[in-house]
Amino acid sequence: MIRRATDEDLLTLLDIERTASSTALAHIFGSDRPFPVDDVLARWRIVLDDPDTVTLIDEDESGPVGYAAYGNRWLHHLGLLPRLWGSGRADVLHALVLDGLSAHGPDASYLWVLVDNHRARSFYVRHGWYETGVREPEVFAPFPVKMQMTRPTES
Repeated sequence: MIRRATDEDLLTLLDIERTASSTALAHIFGSDRPFPVDDVLARWRIVLDDPDTVTLIDEDESGPVGYAAYGNRWLHHLGLLPRLWGSGRADVLHALVLDGLSAHGPDASYLWVLVDNHRARSFYVRHGWYETGVREPEVFAPFPVKMQMTRPTES
């Protein structure tokens, strides 16, 4: 089941992101560089408080397993617990995001992804996203480089 997130989901969003990042980005957030809990929690608070952003929670029989957040032609976040990678659930979340983004018209949509997040980058390329050439450091330690991607929005 996929539902709209509420304020009560704040820690759930953090936990799913931390679990996924600890696996996909272990080379960035290792024992010597812990996951930036406070920064990520503050970012999720901003996302949940933004009236122009839709945040979704994907749940299975065990509870919350994934999330997506989008608005104003941006895919802000898309994540899934590692045990469900390759299951197709991310494809479903992504399709819902694209449907939501298409409401903003036939222009392009955008996202940021860490350069070193090869799994996510491959996922986005398979779904029609491509690099814009814009790169910059993330705002939290250890300041990994992120890259912007875009894709035409279908209306």
